[in-house]
Amino acid sequence: MNDIGAIILAAGMSKRMGQPKQFLNLHGKPLFRHAVETAVNSELRPVIVVGGEQTELLKEHIRDLPAIVIHNPNFAEGLSSSLKAGVKAIQDKVSAAFIFLADQPFIPVTVVKQLQKSYEIAKSKNIKIIRPRYASVPSHPVLFDAEIFPELLCIEGDRGAQQVIQQHLAELQYVDFDNPLWGVDIDTPEEWQSYSRRNQI
Repeated sequence: MNDIGAIILAAGMSKRMGQPKQFLNLHGKPLFRHAVETAVNSELRPVIVVGGEQTELLKEHIRDLPAIVIHNPNFAEGLSSSLKAGVKAIQDKVSAAFIFLADQPFIPVTVVKQLQKSYEIAKSKNIKIIRPRYASVPSHPVLFDAEIFPELLCIEGDRGAQQVIQQHLAELQYVDFDNPLWGVDIDTPEEWQSYSRRNQI
């Protein structure tokens, strides 16, 4: 079981955006689809997309992609509930998984490939978590070895995996990239408008 999969968290309620940002048009496609395409084109399998209130609409937008959309009935409880739903859906299928955020559209396949390569080299040294830094800022997607999955399933509230990462600093390896754009997440209408005007990703 050497496969590496992907969990894409797309169930957020977009409180700062004021509307479901997953579906905002960015360069001709829904915002969340950028992350799904990156995971698929990086040859990660399976690719699990975790939806909330808009799960059926998520499915409609990626019917042509080899991704599985699952519904998190507890999405209103916050980020941890979606993370756990994704881990439960993938845990028996992979030896490791990337956690993507649906509002980070600019991460290229080259980043995922480099993170994966770093993991393959470092896991013999007991490294369990690989995380990118863009212009020195830690970000996503974060790769977790399956040994960490049980701890991810214990997270509560509107928080991600930062608490688990802090508990495994000795087993964490960062991979640095120079381009700060790759780490951008889009949270507000102003950010969406600004990045929508860019011609190049």
